[in-house]
Amino acid sequence: MSQKNLISLLLCLLLFSQFAVNNNIAQLNNTRYFNERFVVNALRTIQSAQATYQATIGNGSYGSLSNLRQAGWIDEVLASGEKYGYSFALNKTDWTGGTTPPRYSVTATPRIHRKNGRRSFYIDESGELRGADKNGALATAADPWIDWCLAYESEKCIISDLRNIHSAQMTFQATTGNGNFGNFKELSAAGLVGRMLASGAIHGYRYTLTSVVRTSATPAFFKISAIPERYGATGTRSFYMDIDGVLRGADKNGEPANENDPPIDY
Repeated sequence: MSQKNLISLLLCLLLFSQFAVNNNIAQLNNTRYFNERFVVNALRTIQSAQATYQATIGNGSYGSLSNLRQAGWIDEVLASGEKYGYSFALNKTDWTGGTTPPRYSVTATPRIHRKNGRRSFYIDESGELRGADKNGALATAADPWIDWCLAYESEKCIISDLRNIHSAQMTFQATTGNGNFGNFKELSAAGLVGRMLASGAIHGYRYTLTSVVRTSATPAFFKISAIPERYGATGTRSFYMDIDGVLRGADKNGEPANENDPPIDY
């Protein structure tokens, strides 16, 4: 083989090698991205299961991973605490019937940092997802807020938020509310909803929460509506939920939904 041909062959091998390296890096990045996406979805599944557990068989308290599995709301693998290359840990404080509300938090940490994922994640009863690249350490409530809607449909976020507000109201009424429901400021001060949700504008939607104080003649009541901030751009359907916990909504051309709109099966 001539020197010229040998040089050409070496250049081709070098280019192919570089392409293979770049391709492997891209695959690793994509794998990491999808791992984290699945982990976020698992945390939202736990959050949704906790809201249901508290309102039903939990008698006001949240459940362990084992409790949520026994109720059929999370799968066996997630209940084991190891899934998608991440370790899941759940801590909770039960409600004892006093004014201190129940609490829970879940952390998700890559088993091998940079191989299974970069970011660690944290979620609690407020429903706010937080996390960062912690070099494999646990995430906490002090980490940056993550808008999980960037990876999922915004309407799923709104439905989750409404369920979270409903759950928060039930807890508030049974504890610090002394039989009444709260406004966003009160729910946030009690640690039942996150600061972002308590602002009344999140995920491209605007929330209105109305609470009616109980009297000798009328019971306590609340209702929540959520409308797209920019109809057609940040969302299409408007949503409504009140004390009965039934989600309602429709395409209202940007106007609020109400108790007369059709139920939404979720």
